[in-house]
Amino acid sequence: MHHRLLFDVTELTQFDKGTGIQRVTRALLQALGQASPAGWQVVAVRGDGRVGSYFPVNSSGQPCCEVHPHSSNEAAIEPAAGDIFLSVDLAYNMNQSLREELIRFRSCGVGVYFVIHDLIPLMHPEWFTGESAWFEGNDYLKLFNYWFECASEESDGLICISAAVRNEVEAWLTMHPPNRSVLPKLGYFHLGSDIAGSRPSSGMPRDAADVLSHMKSSPTFLMVGTLEPRKGHGIALDAIEGLWAENEDVTLAFVGKQGWGIESLIDRIRSHPRFGTRLFWLDGISDEYLCQVYMASSAMLALSLAEGFGLPLAEAAYYRLPLIVRNIPVFREICEEAATYFNDTSSEALQRLLHRWLADKEAGRCIYPDRMRVLSWRDSAAQLMSVLGHMRGDESFWSRER
Repeated sequence: MHHRLLFDVTELTQFDKGTGIQRVTRALLQALGQASPAGWQVVAVRGDGRVGSYFPVNSSGQPCCEVHPHSSNEAAIEPAAGDIFLSVDLAYNMNQSLREELIRFRSCGVGVYFVIHDLIPLMHPEWFTGESAWFEGNDYLKLFNYWFECASEESDGLICISAAVRNEVEAWLTMHPPNRSVLPKLGYFHLGSDIAGSRPSSGMPRDAADVLSHMKSSPTFLMVGTLEPRKGHGIALDAIEGLWAENEDVTLAFVGKQGWGIESLIDRIRSHPRFGTRLFWLDGISDEYLCQVYMASSAMLALSLAEGFGLPLAEAAYYRLPLIVRNIPVFREICEEAATYFNDTSSEALQRLLHRWLADKEAGRCIYPDRMRVLSWRDSAAQLMSVLGHMRGDESFWSRER
């Protein structure tokens, strides 16, 4: 008899912004579909909050794992003892009816687990205030708070994407105990780095060759991720402008979609006299193009004030791109000694650091991420299943030898 891993892809069936979390969802679904052992079936499911049920999702040929909603007359998933429900994406569509369905799943012997990417909206609500078009006009803080309440109160375990996030979740649950007698089990795993293993998108714009040529013609500092207040794009531009004032021939490239609370920076980028020559903003590019951008760049800048993991760091390390990162606990965990750390807060200090880094690169002294451990997505999926097995008290439940 087969047990099922009910893998929640609700967000992917509604819209895929191509952001880091949804890359994680696609990549882990593909990896688990490729490596499921005898006795287990991976079933992609979507939640329908109108009827309070989860439905199977078409998978047009494993291991590709493209997902499409079934028709409205599709039979809902019926829970069976020994099944596992795993929510990897941030499914902030969670409502009372879906929550009650997960309660029913657990009462029928289904293990319910949520992956926690970060608690940034809880710990820094000032970065997410008000309604935003990015969140379909919703109050994101309200949605996130309810989603985490459900995850912490109705699950058997919370699996975090780093030890840093696990520590934050543990501290948060201690200070804000959920309404249950026994806390959910906590664990963590690390994410993969190989874009090819994440069902990558393809396509190159007409100006791609020209942009890549510009990037290769001078030292290029790259930032990857949604443009939002905590990410540090503004301080990076300030520092690079300082280098330009020193007649340093350098390039700054942003890759990511426009987020929220960042309108003044967007105006500044688009009106900048060096935009299109030494300053680039590549908005919503394909994974194929992103791989070329990694290879054309000289260093990755990661200046975020808070992160759950920092997926672009792992991807950049895969391409042996030097890393210049803010000194926060999660970046220390991921990069260890394989990065150059920024320990200050001012653009002037960053400018001085980049100036020294350019000199070190010229002298062959800059740090490369050669000793940084980078996982494939299959490795990451194996870590995730190992943690889940530990939580279940069955270390070999996902083993091929079973």
